[in-house]
Amino acid sequence: MRFLAKHAARFGVVASATALSGCVSPPDPYSGARPLPMPAAATLGERGAALDPSRPAIRSSGGVVQALATGPVIPTGPQTFTPEKAVQFALENNPMLAAVRQQRGFAQGGDVIARTYPFNPLLQVFELGVGGPTAAGVTNRVFTETTIRLDLELRGQGTHRRAAAGAVISRTEWDIATQEAAVSVAALRAFNTVLYRRKKLDVLDDTVRLNEQVVDQVKKLVDLGRLRAADLILARTELDTARAQLGQGRTALALARADLRRQFGTFDDSFDVEGDLDMPVPTTEFDVYAKAALDHRPDLQARKAMVAEAQARLRLQIADRYGNPSTGPAFEYNETSATFVGMWLVTPIPVLNTRRGEILQAEATVARTAAEVRQLEVQAAQDVQAALARLAESRKWVESYTAGVLPSLHSASQDMTRLLQQNEPGVDIVKVLGVQRNYLTAFSAYLDALFEVSQARADLAAAVGDPGLAVGLYPPSAKPADAAPVPRPITTAGPTIIPAPRPSGGPAKDKP
Repeated sequence: MRFLAKHAARFGVVASATALSGCVSPPDPYSGARPLPMPAAATLGERGAALDPSRPAIRSSGGVVQALATGPVIPTGPQTFTPEKAVQFALENNPMLAAVRQQRGFAQGGDVIARTYPFNPLLQVFELGVGGPTAAGVTNRVFTETTIRLDLELRGQGTHRRAAAGAVISRTEWDIATQEAAVSVAALRAFNTVLYRRKKLDVLDDTVRLNEQVVDQVKKLVDLGRLRAADLILARTELDTARAQLGQGRTALALARADLRRQFGTFDDSFDVEGDLDMPVPTTEFDVYAKAALDHRPDLQARKAMVAEAQARLRLQIADRYGNPSTGPAFEYNETSATFVGMWLVTPIPVLNTRRGEILQAEATVARTAAEVRQLEVQAAQDVQAALARLAESRKWVESYTAGVLPSLHSASQDMTRLLQQNEPGVDIVKVLGVQRNYLTAFSAYLDALFEVSQARADLAAAVGDPGLAVGLYPPSAKPADAAPVPRPITTAGPTIIPAPRPSGGPAKDKP
């Protein structure tokens, strides 16, 4: 009977401890019944609707800039990329993004840790041999003491820990979205650079062909005695200078393509690009973009999630300042065969250390992260302001060419051609070709202005955190003013043709 009573009491202690630990044990975190929380993120289309409430959202997706990425893209040979396809390809294949997205595993692991009770039951067993004289009344030669205890969190620490883990998941998603937005804008900058360098190279090719025609015409005039040999030498030096610039242009294009391949995460250089350096933006109002940046810029949202995380950790530190009591059942079977069953309680006495220093550090972390949010809000507004200012000035630069310089040069070439056809004294083919050379020089500067517009648009997309602004997904809210008429190509007395200006492309190719 003593044996049965002793072991029955031991089983009772173990059963009580199991029940106690079961009260605080969470369900299986891998059961799949609970999805991990995700931050509410606006897509490109939804943010476009915020800029233009009258226009419905273009896309809907679970990510911030992943609206452009619908599935893995496998290159199957030479491809032609538009701006939108370039962003999509970069989002799906950029190796840096593939590494950054692995942070989700750490955040999800932290959530599992937060939802798991941090303490395990502690079993303690004492087995002592008993000896002594008969007068001591020893009836049991094995002294047994068994205790099971568990640290208890009684101040809601688990709630604060789970809140901090949820904030970490949100921050991680926003950090990933920040990198995705940065890669998208970088890919668009590289795309526009390739487009710009290719068009500049086309202008250099046209300049070389024009100078070759100048040399041919000057040589004929020298043979006829109408020009001096020095004029032919000067024309040849200009031709050599133009040919020397071709190498510089090809090198710049090769570097631009290498940068774009880096953003794509590929070694294949057989791709081509097509697009427009000058694309519209929905509006130029500062307040609209500033509000959109505060609402949707991913790095700002990540900072706000950091504030929520710091606040949760502060609450956890305050809840932990007194320590946790430890309790559980206890059983003893002594040397006189007496049985003791009761409870075990151990609790810290917060007299010497109430974790005041840790609480002050947590409070400072909250204040610092809140200050970083305010700092980033001001920086976002400043970025928007700077981007709009750059966009406005670059627009004026472009309009100065489309409305004045290029039409004026085109008209001057027509006048020179008419004077040449009328055999005006002092007018020859060399002077007509010189006007054409000036036109090509102006067109090259016009491409510089268009490239500046594309970079300003990329700055605006980065400031707002919406790559769709640089891609050109959003039509302008108001119809722009009518542009100056673009002159048509005209021919001269020789085989040279002045290319008409094309607002989004390079000079027109020569026609027979």
